[in-house]
Formats: sequence, C-alpha cells, structure tokens
Amino acid sequence: MTFRGFDIERLGQLSTHLSELSGGAHDLHRELREVLREAGEHLDNEPATRDPALSSVLGWGGIGGLFSAYVSLPGSLAGSLERTAGEIDRRREQIDGCRDLADAGYRIPDRLLFADEDPPNAEDIEEALTALEGLDGQDFGSNGNRDELERIMSQLDGLTAVELDLFVAKVPPADLERYNDLLTDEETGFWSLITREQNGIPEDQRRDHLSGLLAAVDKRNLDKLVNAFPWVQPDFTSTDAYLMGENSQNGESANGMRWGVPTDPLFAPDGTGAFVSAADISQGRFGDCWYIASLTAITQTDPQFIQDGLRQNPNGTVDVRIWDEHGNLRWVTVTPELPMDENGNPMSAYGNGETWPAYYEKAFALMYGEDQGGAPDGYQDDPAFDRAERGTYGAIEWDFTEQAPPYLTGNESESIGDGFSDMRDAFNSGQPVIVATGTDGDDIPEEWGNSFSTRHVYYVKGFEDGKVILGNPWGDRYPPLEVTEEQYERYFNSAQALTVPK
Repeated sequence: MTFRGFDIERLGQLSTHLSELSGGAHDLHRELREVLREAGEHLDNEPATRDPALSSVLGWGGIGGLFSAYVSLPGSLAGSLERTAGEIDRRREQIDGCRDLADAGYRIPDRLLFADEDPPNAEDIEEALTALEGLDGQDFGSNGNRDELERIMSQLDGLTAVELDLFVAKVPPADLERYNDLLTDEETGFWSLITREQNGIPEDQRRDHLSGLLAAVDKRNLDKLVNAFPWVQPDFTSTDAYLMGENSQNGESANGMRWGVPTDPLFAPDGTGAFVSAADISQGRFGDCWYIASLTAITQTDPQFIQDGLRQNPNGTVDVRIWDEHGNLRWVTVTPELPMDENGNPMSAYGNGETWPAYYEKAFALMYGEDQGGAPDGYQDDPAFDRAERGTYGAIEWDFTEQAPPYLTGNESESIGDGFSDMRDAFNSGQPVIVATGTDGDDIPEEWGNSFSTRHVYYVKGFEDGKVILGNPWGDRYPPLEVTEEQYERYFNSAQALTVPK
C-alpha cells in the first residue's frame, strides 16, 4: 500500500533484506581474508595486494585473528546495514502512523513525512488539546499555576514533529493565547510568601519551549504561533530608525519599515568558498554598531565559529547560538521575517546577498537583557525614544562596547585601555578587537570622510605602515579608517579584546 508516493510494504521488505545481508558481511570478510592469506603463501609470503582497502582485511601487518577486527569493508557493512535497516524501519512505521492520521482527517505536511521519529499518535494530540483547553477558568489553588504549566510544557515538548504540527493546526487560537497569558504572567498574590505561590514560567524556560515549537511546526502554522506568543518576534517600532525614518548617525533611509521574508539564502559562499566573511556584513538602519562591530570582529578572526552558530530549519526558522545575560549557552529560534522597507530591501543587519548577520541580530534583540535606557541619541527624557526595553530592536540601540561580546562568545571582553600599543598587542595575539569613538568631532582628518562618526564602534582589521586599519560596521560602502597612533589616542577609546571559545 502506498501513501504520498511511499510504498510502505516494499520499505518493510527492503529493511528486512538489508538486515539479512548484514548477517553475511562477517562471513564474507573472513572468506576474503582467507583468500588473501592463501594467495600470500603462494607468493613466498609476499603481500597478495598492496591496495590499502584490501590490506586492511588482513589486519595489522597482514596478521589475522585478533588484529583483523571488522573495522573495514566488507565486515564493517554488518553494522552499517543493520543501522540503515533500523532507520528505514522506524521511518516506515512513522509513515504508517501518518497514513492512519490522514485517514482520520488530519492534514499531514509532506515535509514531515518519513522522519526518523516515533509514529504519530492521535491520542497524544487529543490529550494535549484537552490539557490546553482545561486551562480555561481553572482554579490553580494556593500554590499557583507553575506546576500545571510545566506539565503542559513537558507534554507539548514530548510530541513528535508531526504530532506537534497537527496540534498547532487544530488548537483554537484562544487556547494558545490563554496559554501565553499564563506562561508570561509571573505575578504572585499577597499571600505568596506564606503559600509559596508560583505563577507563570521564567523567561529562559518559556523561550526554550517556544523555540522548540517554532523549529518543528510546518511553516503554515508559524503565523498562528507568532500571533499567540508575540514576544517571539522582536518589535522594531521603538527604534530610532523607525521613529526618525533613518539611521540616526549616517542618515540612511528607513522609511516604510515592515516585516518581510527575504529571498536571499542564509549563506552565499564567496569565490573562495567561505560561507561567512567580515567583508559581507553591513549594520543596516538600527543603532547597534556596538553589537555589529563585535560580530564582525569575531567573524574576521574565526569565521567557522560564527557559521557554526546558525542552523536553518526546513520551515524557514533559524536556530541561533547565543549566551544569555547570565552566561548560559542557549539556542533561540527566530522566525524567517526580517525588517524591510516598502520595496523589500533589508533594514536590519545584512550580508552580501545573504541573511546570516540579520538572524544573529534578531536573536540578540530577543535575548539582550541589560538595556537601561538613557541612550545618548539626543532624545534623552523623550519617552518615545528613551526607555528601558527587553526583547525588542529598540533594546539593542546605543550601548557600550563591553556589553555585546558575552552574548556572542560566552566570555566577558577584556578592557585594554586607550593606549595604541595595548590595542595592537591584543590584536597581534589573535584576539578580535573593537574600539569606540567619543563625542570629539573637531578637526577630523579630511581623508576619513563620512566613514568617521562620533559615538560609534569600529573593529580592528589590521596594521599597515604603523597605522591601525579600522573597519566600519556600516559596510564596505564606508572605507576603512587609516589611523595614526596620535589620532587613535585622541579620537578613540574603550578598546575591548574579545575571547572566542576554542
């Protein structure tokens, strides 16, 4: 019987056949070894073959027995064939379960078929739906609702990808919204000190929970989750860029900012085959040079580390590696939408025909937990601009050089003072280095042009003829600054040396 192009019966036959073949691999290995050994004896004990693959059948130094374990072909096929047979069998059972659900009226997305997971169970889906519905009007008693919410979280986290997607497709939006209200409401009652009342779920736990949901469901259900749990999407309407219609430092337009799904890929390897490059990064319209400069400096030093911090899921969501404000390593899942202008051009950080910097920035906007407001952007005390935020792009505009590195590396950065030689020594030791400018904009060297800005952060690209070359996170349209020691010590400060995990 077939289902969506899969012949379930023949898949079972293939699994059985591979399992049977695996049992003969050891016999074939022994027989081949005997042939090679006998041939060697007829050749006055010279090797019958010098082919590495065949020589390995004889074991070390051509000695059989103990030293000829089945670590090479054909003996090693025994394990490989058995593992493959087991995987096919699990996937066959998963398809069989999907077919049963489809017969019961469930809509199964094609991309979730043939997954190496347990077969879906309609009973598990219905139990999860009932549990969420049961939150309506429930009296949680004097000990709060946290234990009940933790039970439901565990129940949802235990669903397979197919079960979870079908659950999200079927659950009423009102039930999801009520679940969100309870998850995010950590308020405790007057008697909490006596009753030990605990409500809601701490932010780190609920974000991990939603990351799992976002990564697993089919893309047709992403909007339903975002609508029910709006905190998984960082708002941009409190940014200087949105409120002013431009980047507040370089004046680049940000009119018509909206959400949109980019058409560019996550990575676009350059001519050298590199997937990520510091030269690709452009800051975009938000005032987060202090973060983008750190991201660029690390990319220049260890591009593989940055590349390894991203995983794209089949539904378009992206898992991003980040350390939280307490130093805990996390993977946060962000949706594919990015801030764009009315013509579909990127407004957030971006790459050269690739999107990976934007998703790093988006995850940082969700996770940054140390914004205190009071940004020196000329709008102090204006409540539209000047307020402490969390989980928004506004939270990551305007902050200090030492704030971003721990979120990217898990390590505090090292303040190396304002001296030229200390900055050079740190860079020459292999560390990424970032530096800031102050408010002194007088007598700026003419050759720096519009690449220089006050209250900005740069990254060290290298040294040439005794000058430091500083890269601008605004991108390659702004040439690097060539800075003498005297100029550096006048215009630059707050240098930080970053430590990338090995």
